[in-house]
Amino acid sequence: MAEINYIEINAENRSITIPQSEKLLGVENDSKAIRKYFRCPKIVGDGIDLTKSDVHINIQNASNKVSGKDRYNAENLKVSDENVTFEWSPLRKATSHKGTVRFSVCVTEEGTDREWNTTIATLNVLEGEELFTEKEREERGSDFAGILTADATADADSIELGKSAYVNGKKIEGALTSKNEIKAVTKKTELSSTPIIIPNYGQSTMPVLKHTIEVSLADTSKPVLLKGDIKKTIAYDEAGSIYGDAKASDVRVGKTFTSSNGLKVTGTLVVSEVKYGTITGKGMNSQAIETGLSNVSRFIMARKFPSTKGDAGVLSLVYKDGRLSGVSTSSSSMAVVDNYDIGTVAINKGTITYTPKANEKMSALTEGDTYDWIAIGE
Repeated sequence: MAEINYIEINAENRSITIPQSEKLLGVENDSKAIRKYFRCPKIVGDGIDLTKSDVHINIQNASNKVSGKDRYNAENLKVSDENVTFEWSPLRKATSHKGTVRFSVCVTEEGTDREWNTTIATLNVLEGEELFTEKEREERGSDFAGILTADATADADSIELGKSAYVNGKKIEGALTSKNEIKAVTKKTELSSTPIIIPNYGQSTMPVLKHTIEVSLADTSKPVLLKGDIKKTIAYDEAGSIYGDAKASDVRVGKTFTSSNGLKVTGTLVVSEVKYGTITGKGMNSQAIETGLSNVSRFIMARKFPSTKGDAGVLSLVYKDGRLSGVSTSSSSMAVVDNYDIGTVAINKGTITYTPKANEKMSALTEGDTYDWIAIGE
């Protein structure tokens, strides 16, 4: 196979550079006799991706008449690193007149109205010889075309854009494109099951939601073209009630659930968890309480029965918002104490450690006395 010389497209200045070897498009009335190869950046303009777009070659043949305009779909579009390559094989209309053929490349993004174009480039068609002149072909051809296509029923929406056909003697330019969306609506949702194989057990069933879906064209008056690798977008509408009506504020913080729109949502509800128990005082020694919580935000501790020993010590403790306060007694009196007069508390996840203040008997958990505690975690 001969070396391929690419026609290069500059995405910055929109120009087309044609190698000297590629400047000839053909001889008059050539049809599918030559193939041109193009190379272009994959992304052009404002993020338009050629792999997700329709790429066309627009031409004006050397007649310079409006009837000499035509559009070709790019063929064999492939990705090559940061570029794409594609091909064009011109038909007889492009080469029907000797002289200069003007052309440009047009990119239309699928699903939008965005369009990107190059500037004009030119190719040459050399003089040739045909059996009939153009006028003779038109006179003779129109008679035969009318006879041969009298029973044809195609219209513009039945023929792909860029293609043409004769119907009842008249040439029809195609208008059929893939620019029509497909929509899907859930008509019914019900609980069903599907068979599964469980290793070392055998066949069982798994519950599933069975959706009955109606798929239709968004614009029912306009047909849609599905061809090759074209992919269509489906707008899926579903009754949100099947997913429940919980809001983020109804679900515990850190947990997730499916919203009424079928989206994953993380809960924000703060739930307090409470644990309680008893300990026996150890006097001036530090004392740890394993609460069983993942974290502790506050706790309360109270001596269960008055001491019979007459010793000084803590009657009750309250820990909240990082501050410890409580009530203590000396051997002869009772006093309300604060962080300065009492011991210290350390919180390590679900473990509470209370340490009495050195040389301060009023801060001790009276040895041998029973203390009830309640811890709260969020």
